[in-house]
Amino acid sequence: MKIAHIVSHGGLNGVATTTATLIKEQVSAGHQVTLVHRPGAWIASQLAGAPVNMVPCRFSRHPAEMSAVGRQLDDAEIDVVHSHGSSANVYAMIFRCAVAAPTVMTAHSRQFQPTWRFAHQVIGLSDHTARYYTSRFLIAKSRIHSIPNMFDAQALPIATDAERLAARQKLGIAPETFLLGSVGVIGQRKRQSDMVQILDRLLQAGCDAELALIGPYSRSGPGTQTFERALADPAMRGRIHLLGERQDAADLVAGLEVYLCTSEQEEAPIAPLEAMARGVPVISTDVGNMADLLPESLIFKVADIAGMAAMALRFRGDPGLMRHQGLAGRAVVESLLAPSAILPRIEAVYDLALLEAGQKHRRIVAPRRQRNHPT
Repeated sequence: MKIAHIVSHGGLNGVATTTATLIKEQVSAGHQVTLVHRPGAWIASQLAGAPVNMVPCRFSRHPAEMSAVGRQLDDAEIDVVHSHGSSANVYAMIFRCAVAAPTVMTAHSRQFQPTWRFAHQVIGLSDHTARYYTSRFLIAKSRIHSIPNMFDAQALPIATDAERLAARQKLGIAPETFLLGSVGVIGQRKRQSDMVQILDRLLQAGCDAELALIGPYSRSGPGTQTFERALADPAMRGRIHLLGERQDAADLVAGLEVYLCTSEQEEAPIAPLEAMARGVPVISTDVGNMADLLPESLIFKVADIAGMAAMALRFRGDPGLMRHQGLAGRAVVESLLAPSAILPRIEAVYDLALLEAGQKHRRIVAPRRQRNHPT
């Protein structure tokens, strides 16, 4: 199949990383892929050596640029257009209206936009996402499909003891300290202030604990006042590490005892999956598809500080349980989110888009790469 991915995200984020993984798997499966991307986009740099047709685009609303991109897709004889991001969805909508291109859009977030109505099919990354769009009558239930992000755990092996120690040394944290942590933009949606309160409860229980937060932080951002007040607590001095945005985040996560996801809203977060792949147990709020990946004992309501702290203390008191859950989490990621499990589901959505658009499906006959995914 000839697939055009339109990605309007320029930087390194979950949309870019998961779409890059999808494209690599599609190329390996024998599909021909075109990538429409912003000049200098992170995703383009990651696919520079792959057999992917690159089409730079500034995503302006100028007819000349839209026409130029459209001509390149037409020259490539694209079967399906798959868009990722608000501006990308606008381009996909235009191509559907102009040339009846079979169109699939992935809902990476919850956005009330009219473009969703123009997609032949939509992929929602979790049941929460799908319900958001169907309940607001933006997308018919028959046209949205709950498919999580694929995750290639083979590219991120379980952390060894040496890697855990190296991460601690890089962070300047003693090996015996019970380390909580998370990755993501610090702000209101991810509720890192709740993590500080969880840390406080552990300290009150006599646990020598610290908190490592990886991700950008703007003191002028929404919800930062609560976080600033939590940081000002004298009991927190020297125990909270604001590490900023890091390219080695996956390496640093290996040094955690427990990964915390306290968000009030997510669709299909990637950072917890990286922790699970590394063998780090995850405690999470009931957001996105986390309840599909973790046992009920590790899923909590938003702002359940007491419950999440109690679970962390239970891990602290039972290293065997902590290790068991870390291994179990990796096994879940390897099986449920393996590219070999997710790619056929996405291809089935493409088939539906082609059928709805009334166009003949032109398949590329190529052997699918066989991969072993231990469970």
